[in-house]
Amino acid sequence: AFIIIHDDGGLILASEKSDMSHEQMFYELGFSTRVVEQYLLKYPRGYYMDDVLCIYQGASMTPHTKWELSPGNYPIVQQYIPDLRAQLNLKDNTMLYLGVVVGEIGRVWERINKTTIGEFMRVR
Repeated sequence: AFIIIHDDGGLILASEKSDMSHEQMFYELGFSTRVVEQYLLKYPRGYYMDDVLCIYQGASMTPHTKWELSPGNYPIVQQYIPDLRAQLNLKDNTMLYLGVVVGEIGRVWERINKTTIGEFMRVR
């Protein structure tokens, strides 16, 4: 799991075997309950699993809600792709999803907005 706190923190990576949620990661970083929901809406976050990178933002836990990466955050995420490439050994053809559909906690949620790292990096 990772979070991109682009205006004051950079790229925050959880340990490889961590099962901590992004919300828990924010709390571990010392953020208050008051701001965590705002940050879940504002900052891109995601995970890398089974050779798939998934990045999104959102806070509502209502089932079937789409959490999609805001197009306004595309350039910010693009700035951090080189770091994610280095840390996770990503390639141009690595599958990338720019959103999820909220599902059952503890399960992999449906991924949406499929592309590749290479295609995403060409978007301007």
